[in-house]
Amino acid sequence: MIILLLSITGFSMIRYLSELKARYRLQDSLVKAQDEIALLAQEKQNLLQDIGKEKEIKGQLVLRNAELKDYLRASKHKINRLFQDKSRVQNDLEDASTKFSILKAENRVLIEQRKRAYLENEQFKAKLSSVVELRRVIRELRSRKHKSPMAENEGNRGFLIKNGQLNTPERIKIEVVPAQAKE
Repeated sequence: MIILLLSITGFSMIRYLSELKARYRLQDSLVKAQDEIALLAQEKQNLLQDIGKEKEIKGQLVLRNAELKDYLRASKHKINRLFQDKSRVQNDLEDASTKFSILKAENRVLIEQRKRAYLENEQFKAKLSSVVELRRVIRELRSRKHKSPMAENEGNRGFLIKNGQLNTPERIKIEVVPAQAKE
């Protein structure tokens, strides 16, 4: 019986030791699992913080994107307006250029007319500066008047019109001034 009791005790001790080892292994596994859980919880917190930061960044990007879209719309509107202004200014410039070229041509014609009028004026001054030339011109005019009978019917025949009525001056005074000598 003692052997039996000793064998049961030996067997119980071996069993107890094996259970104790298993328990220690389970506790080590439990500690490792708890460490892993703590580590995973920490990672979860870090990931949640990263997700929060990313959401915040995404929100900022959405706001920035909306601002940029508004800026883009405003820029497109401004560019369209500038192109319209450019077209209008270009049309105005073309009109002004056309008007300028017309005015330039008219100016050339007026300059030519002024030169001709000045030359005619100088010729008349030269002719009419002496009494002899003046008399000759008067004779020519009288001879033309007598040659063409239609000339009497044309024009106002020397009469002046004032307020729609014909007036004849009582006397007309003609002065002849000699031309100055050119140096």
